[in-house]
Amino acid sequence: MAVIKKHRRITAADDDMDFGGGAFDDDMPDDMSDDVLDDDDGFNDQLDDIADDIEDMKDEVDDIQEDDPNIEVDNNIDGHYIAECDRCHGIFISAVSQSDQDVEKITGVCPLCDHETDQYLKWVVKSVE
Repeated sequence: MAVIKKHRRITAADDDMDFGGGAFDDDMPDDMSDDVLDDDDGFNDQLDDIADDIEDMKDEVDDIQEDDPNIEVDNNIDGHYIAECDRCHGIFISAVSQSDQDVEKITGVCPLCDHETDQYLKWVVKSVE
């Protein structure tokens, strides 16, 4: 047996966009219509809160002032070797100073990859005067 429902008239929205109290409210249970409206308000409130948070973060980032560079010109690396790690091939200033001894490599913990490696002494830091 087939069930036939009554036909309802469908009306179009006016230009003022007033959607409250229309034909669709009759189909929705009373307790559900309030929940849907509350969920929409909550969602809009969350969007407003997120927008406010983003604006606050942007203001904080814009207010950051960079420090003046403070590079020490007089340092103690003159005469030290620049080493190359055998494992990661990174280069760094070693603690070994140039001397009359001929040193090809040292073995120790690489400051870049933190592994015990051979570190080949390739270049010497010289001051420019």
